[in-house]
Amino acid sequence: MLATENEAFQKAVEEIFNSCLGCEVKLKEVGDSTAADRINEIKGIIGISGAICGTAALSVSRDFAYKATGALLGETPAELNSDVVDAVGEIVNMIAGRARVLLGNEATNMSLPSVIMGQCEIAFGSENHGTCLRFETAWGPVSMELVLKQQSKSAIPNVTPVAILA
Repeated sequence: MLATENEAFQKAVEEIFNSCLGCEVKLKEVGDSTAADRINEIKGIIGISGAICGTAALSVSRDFAYKATGALLGETPAELNSDVVDAVGEIVNMIAGRARVLLGNEATNMSLPSVIMGQCEIAFGSENHGTCLRFETAWGPVSMELVLKQQSKSAIPNVTPVAILA
């Protein structure tokens, strides 16, 4: 993956967390994705296709998701419900959309976000190795896993397969 993709997603996370959630965030480190990056139990996943193809996954704790939902909706939920799921999906959608603009790839397409609850491993395929952006926030640690590839000018785009292993 190009460093510019990491930088675009870093900046997008910082902008969305600061402006939409009112949550201070700071990049802690960038490295290969590991099982330790998947300890948070709520994950927002979005597919990207076009000039850049792959998947971006935001992993947050239940407490972070409650606070983020409260910041977006004005009322913090006391339990996991559809508002929390929608909020996490919207946050990953806003991050990917902003990163797409920062990369100058506005013609790149994004899928609808999916939200997965529970501890699980996201397998991106044997030939795809993810990069993880690890952040510290005022509401606890979050991570953003990226498996992105620059695509050739081929008329048929490659698709990064994703499997969720419970």
